[in-house]
Amino acid sequence: MSYLFKKIKQYHIFIIPILLGRFLLMWRAFIYLRSIPGSGYRAYLGRAPKVFGIEYIKLGDNFRVGDGLWLHAIPQYNAFVYQPHVEIGENFSASDHLHIACCNKVTIGKDVLIGSKVHITDHAHGTYSGQNQSTPYESPVARKLSSSGPVMIGDNVWIGDNVVVLPNTIIGSGSIIGANSVVSKDIPSNVIAVGCPAKAIKVWSNENSEWINL
Repeated sequence: MSYLFKKIKQYHIFIIPILLGRFLLMWRAFIYLRSIPGSGYRAYLGRAPKVFGIEYIKLGDNFRVGDGLWLHAIPQYNAFVYQPHVEIGENFSASDHLHIACCNKVTIGKDVLIGSKVHITDHAHGTYSGQNQSTPYESPVARKLSSSGPVMIGDNVWIGDNVVVLPNTIIGSGSIIGANSVVSKDIPSNVIAVGCPAKAIKVWSNENSEWINL
């Protein structure tokens, strides 16, 4: 223990700024979340959270996330203007490195559980179908954000690690999305879905009180 104290004393000029920086990051996000209009009182954050566009975000009570949260409502990107809306219900829980990006609308119901390294987005960099498609000669970062539709996640949903939820999708209440899946189409309520793209493989039977293979 004395050795540890000696090392802390020796390197305190480096340790203190690091600890102070981490504290300020957490405090800033804490204040941001408290200042979101209509948001719940309790919010629990891990280390190094990033929250942008707070006036377009509404959180329910008992919001819990691990380290590395990136919650981004985007009202403007380059010269383009958007009307984002993010709404997350009460008793939301997520592990580390959750990334939610919104220029249109992302809604998440109550009692939702999300694993690590999950990305939820309602847009893409550029347009790749229909009219006015993006050219490959333009930098992706310079392309206009395009949203084919909102993301809607129901109540009591469980999303596993490393899942990507793409624009214009609905995940019905009570459903489970297996790890490493890509949600590119609507998922019904009360199913277990896996794969790329995610497809339902089981459905809950109220009659039998069990999950049944599809």
